[in-house]
Amino acid sequence: MSWFMAVLVRGAHVGGTLDDHRLGDLLYRLVEATDAEGAYERALELGRGASDEYDDEDGTRVTLAFLGLADLTEIGTGELVHGTEVYSQLLHSRPSEKVVAKEELTVFEPDEPESGGDEGDVASNYGGGRADESA
Repeated sequence: MSWFMAVLVRGAHVGGTLDDHRLGDLLYRLVEATDAEGAYERALELGRGASDEYDDEDGTRVTLAFLGLADLTEIGTGELVHGTEVYSQLLHSRPSEKVVAKEELTVFEPDEPESGGDEGDVASNYGGGRADESA
């Protein structure tokens, strides 16, 4: 068996229809499989089971539902331990712009919105990490 990293893409659906102007997210999931084809099938299964619902700030019921995979990469057969690289991404320019202050790291962000709420609140509610990431 080998480990793979699947990047699942979810989009916001209102009334059963995809609304590309609303918040979407990326989920990074570990997948264990014997080969790439098996990992692909298992990643799709994870995606199909990865939907969440929430009420938007205007009271609209929104469902974050699986759209497909953004990536599937093999991590390897080794044991997953502290420091194991599970995913990487090449940055074609300005990598310093990806660096944020400690207080801006998702793990240090407050659980409750300070005032009024924003799109980032949804991502933290569903384990989504940084809501403003662009791939």
